[in-house]
Amino acid sequence: MLARSQLADGTLLDLIRRVRSFGISLTRLDIRQESDRHTEAIDAVTTFLGLGSYAEWDEEKKLAFLEAELASKRPLIPADLSFAPPPAKEVLETFAVLAKIPHEALGAHCISMSRAASDVLAVRLLLEKSGVKAPMRIAPLFETREDLQVSRPFRPLLCAWLALASTSSLRSSLTDCAQLLGTALSLWLFSNAG
Repeated sequence: MLARSQLADGTLLDLIRRVRSFGISLTRLDIRQESDRHTEAIDAVTTFLGLGSYAEWDEEKKLAFLEAELASKRPLIPADLSFAPPPAKEVLETFAVLAKIPHEALGAHCISMSRAASDVLAVRLLLEKSGVKAPMRIAPLFETREDLQVSRPFRPLLCAWLALASTSSLRSSLTDCAQLLGTALSLWLFSNAG
C-alpha cells in the first residue's frame, strides 16, 4: 500500500502536472445526433411557446424562424424542460450539458441524416440558445444517395455558410455516404449541383 507522501508526491503530483500541461481533457468530444431529433426538440419548444409546430413548417418558414432566433438576444429554451416529451427533453439536456463543457474539449457536432439547410441552422440555434459559449464545428452528414440528391437545392447556401463559418465542416459530411456508395460517386454527386 502506498504511503500518503508517496501518493501526494508521486501519483497526485503527476496528475496535477498533466492537467496543468494539457488541460482536463486529452481528446475532443464529438456529438452525433439524427436531424429528426433536433427537429423534435425545436418542435417541443415552439409548441410550448405557442408559436406552432416547427415539425410541420415548410423549409422556408423553418429557415426564417431559425435565422430570426439566431439574431434575437432573448432566450428561447425554457429552463424547466418538463414540457418536453422524453426524446426532445434528452436532446435539450444534451445541449445544456455541452454548455458546461470547456470549449477545448468539444469537437464536432455531427448531424446524421441531414437533408435540408434547416438541419444545420437548427443545431447552430440549439448550441447558441443552450449557452455554448464558443460554437462547435457543425458537420452535416449525407448518409445515402437520396440525402445527397435531396440536398441539391440547398448545397450552394450550405457551402456559403460553411465557407464563412470556420466552425463548420464539410469534409466529414461525405464520410458515411462514401462508405455506402464509394468515394468517387459521393464526391461526384455532391459536386454535381446542376
